[in-house]
Amino acid sequence: MRREGQSLVETTLVLAAFLGLLLGVVDLGQKLFMRESLLDRARAAVRWGATHPYDPEAIRNAVLSDGFGGLKAGDIAVSDPGCPGPACRVRIVIAGQGVAIAALVERR
Repeated sequence: MRREGQSLVETTLVLAAFLGLLLGVVDLGQKLFMRESLLDRARAAVRWGATHPYDPEAIRNAVLSDGFGGLKAGDIAVSDPGCPGPACRVRIVIAGQGVAIAALVERR
């Protein structure tokens, strides 16, 4: 029975499994960071849109400020459902990212 290369084979198998797990955790962390960053940008933009006169282009630009994550203007949908009226909201949806947020509009 030959056992000369057994430790090398075991080390290779354990190292491959560990590196696969490590890369999976790093990838998941990047995806979560991207989603949270997009949510933060959308939250700030919808807050700005709720306190200023409705301008969908300006709200979209607030999310796109520096092209974060390869977003394009067509990926971001801005709407104001329920306007005019007491249920007026500004809503932002970022396609393909699972981000949708809305805020009541403050009328002065």
